[in-house]
This record gives sequence, structure tokens and C-alpha cells, in this order.
Amino acid sequence: MTATKGTHGTPDNAPLGLSNQPDAAAHECTQRRKLLKKMAWGTAALAGCSLIPEKWTSPLVEFGALPAHAVTSAVSRVETATQEPRQEPQPKVSGTGSGNFSLIFEMTHQACDSCGFWFDSAVLKIVHSQGTFSKSQSGSLLIKRTSARQGRFSANISSIPSSANITSAILYMRLNSHEGIANSDSRSVVAVYDNSSGRKGALVRRITAAGDIKGRGYSKSNPVVPIDFTAYAIQIHGS
Repeated sequence: MTATKGTHGTPDNAPLGLSNQPDAAAHECTQRRKLLKKMAWGTAALAGCSLIPEKWTSPLVEFGALPAHAVTSAVSRVETATQEPRQEPQPKVSGTGSGNFSLIFEMTHQACDSCGFWFDSAVLKIVHSQGTFSKSQSGSLLIKRTSARQGRFSANISSIPSSANITSAILYMRLNSHEGIANSDSRSVVAVYDNSSGRKGALVRRITAAGDIKGRGYSKSNPVVPIDFTAYAIQIHGS
């Protein structure tokens, strides 16, 4: 028995639904691909949105190569910060070779009205290639920022042989155990000038409350502070 064709070219006795199955499957695949594409686009859009900050701000750091001079100056600043404090250049004193070790102490910065350096005594010890020299000076010495409160120390070192080489000259200054320096004073400064010719001359060095007194371990139980005058003594000696 031969099957007759229906109006759309399919057998009349074909099972229902089978004649359109390939077209339906293709249509379904096309729709599925479109849906997947939309889902992919949506996922990408959501991912992109999650990376956008709620509020735009300026970057904290901008990355890039610095100019050569900028790199050099930055390194220089770091090196300078880690170096030891530089010694002040020693000026030429007027009494070079005279043997007159003579100093004037003046306070150039006074941290408070009641601040000052109060010394009870001082001992100069010079070590040289042929022995040692020592000279002491006692008596209350209060240094404040006024001409009436200057300090002076002098010693004739001409007894040191001219052929000797001075290796160190330290002035050991003993502060008063009660009022030598104020507990809160870390900013006062005393300038020390050459007086070898009998008048105020060149600046020899500075003595600071922070670095030269308290920074050297001063306390009421350890009131002696060592102040280095080696370069000055060498000039006065003329060696």
C-alpha cells in the first residue's frame, strides 16, 4: 500500500510531529546560541562594572621613570641624612704659634629666661707626641645670653716642645651638680671664640645643650662634659 502525500508534501500516515523535527531542532539551536551570547555579554558587562570605583579619585602614586637629576638628588638626600654631622671648618686664629690658648664663651641662643650653662671648673688636657700637658681653672662660671655672663678660659701651652705633635686637646668642663643646665634645656647654644691676641677673634666652635652636653651622657651623677679643641690647640701651638 502506497502512502499518499498530504498538502505540505509529507505522508498522510506519518506520525504527528516527526515531519517538522529537524526544522524545530535547528531553530532551537539558533535561539540557544543567541541566548548564550546575551548571557556572555551580560557577564562581561557585570565584570566590567565591578572594576569601576564608586567614586573616582586621583591616584596616590604615579608610576614612571624619574629624570636622572631627580634620582641623583633623591639618593643624595638619603646619603646626607645618614651621614655624621659635619665638623665646622676651623678658621685661622690670630695667635697662631703664640702658645696662648685663650677662649671666650658666649651664649648665642638661650632656650628660656632661666636657662644657662653653669660650670664649676674646667681642665685642659693636651696629649702630644712627647708627653701630656694639663691646666685647670676653677671658680663659678655662669654663661647666659648677656655680655655680663661671658665665660673665659686660658692656658699658656708654650711649654709643649715645638717639635711635638699634638694628637688631642680636650677641655673637661664640670657643670654645677644642682643648676648646671635646666632639665628641659635641649636648645641652648654657646659660641666659643678665639681670644689668643687679647681680643675676640674667629669662631672656634659651638657647644650645644643637645649634642655636646646631654648628648655626651651628662647627668648630675656624671657632670663632666668633654669638649674637643684639638684643631685649635694645634694652631696655637704652631705645629
